[in-house]
Amino acid sequence: MPVISKTHIGLVRKNNEDSLLVREPHLFAIADGMGGYAAGEVASKEALKVLDLEAPKFAGLSGQDLMDAIRHAVSKINMAVYELAASRPEYHGMGTTITGVYLPGHGEAYVFNVGDSRLYLWHRGSLVQITKDHSLVSELVDKGEITKQEAFTHPEKNLLTKGIGVEKYVEADIFQLDVAAEDTLLLCSDGLSDMLRDTEMEKLLHINGGLQAKSDALLEQALLNGGRDNISFIIIGLNDSREVD
Repeated sequence: MPVISKTHIGLVRKNNEDSLLVREPHLFAIADGMGGYAAGEVASKEALKVLDLEAPKFAGLSGQDLMDAIRHAVSKINMAVYELAASRPEYHGMGTTITGVYLPGHGEAYVFNVGDSRLYLWHRGSLVQITKDHSLVSELVDKGEITKQEAFTHPEKNLLTKGIGVEKYVEADIFQLDVAAEDTLLLCSDGLSDMLRDTEMEKLLHINGGLQAKSDALLEQALLNGGRDNISFIIIGLNDSREVD
């Protein structure tokens, strides 16, 4: 199962508030921190540190048992970041997104997310957003007040409706997704999805070459389009080949 992960500070930010967790072959996650100074970076790293510690509890589980274990882990992650935010004045108000996927095998993927980092599924040449953004513009799209195309350029598109560590309790979206051996999963922070429309990402995933070539193209185009945020993503090929070049 080839896996490529990339993170880049972008062209505007002074520090990288994104964190990645790659725990092959089962667990992959991304967290995009928010907060003044280095607080966002602290929040995202803390979230994935706790997730990494909780991950062994997922082994051997499936179905509702696995989703319950993930839900419990997200609660622990949220409380850890919430308590850390309260521990020092410079951390007050910090938080992070978290989006991840657990792959136990057997054609199943278990997805969890809070915030607007995303999971996409590349299936038979088409790219589909699997997670739902917890954001103001996502709610406006759902209500039919704006289109998805309008959401991409909306001035308030980065306003989140929920995040890790912001409140004492948070409810994550957790669900099971069927996947096929030829599918590819793309986890990304909004530094990628804010710079590239879904159609643009889909086009870049069609280029010749393995995951390395595709990931290089995604990062290069996101920077060419402005690189206004940290850019981070993980591409997971669900085939048996180890070739990524």
